[in-house]
Amino acid sequence: MPTLKALIVDDEDLVRNAVAMVLRRNQFEAMAVSSGEQGREACRKNTFDIILTDLVMPQMDGVEFIQALRADGITTPIITFTGGARVGHQNLSSQAIESGACLTLRKPVNKQQLLDAIATALEISR
Repeated sequence: MPTLKALIVDDEDLVRNAVAMVLRRNQFEAMAVSSGEQGREACRKNTFDIILTDLVMPQMDGVEFIQALRADGITTPIITFTGGARVGHQNLSSQAIESGACLTLRKPVNKQQLLDAIATALEISR
């Protein structure tokens, strides 16, 4: 089975690195970046099987990132995650789904939730 390529976009170093580590330990090739703009640039230069993005980030939030990718013609399945403690979480989650995300997860996400969500998103996108 070929290695799947994942892009992780999160402005929090700890979350970004933890998700990347889990994916690498589970046979993924993982690229991790800290902003929506970096994520968009990564998608212009690479092809990914799955994209995981935080919703609440400075400059370009997760919804804007998803909308930018879809405007660029990128159809890769996207999973969003958020701490949910901020005002407007439900609104951002709904907007993310409306903009083209497959699933939204609440932080903290454990390893099995993450891997199950990726399997579901990949299955939905087939």
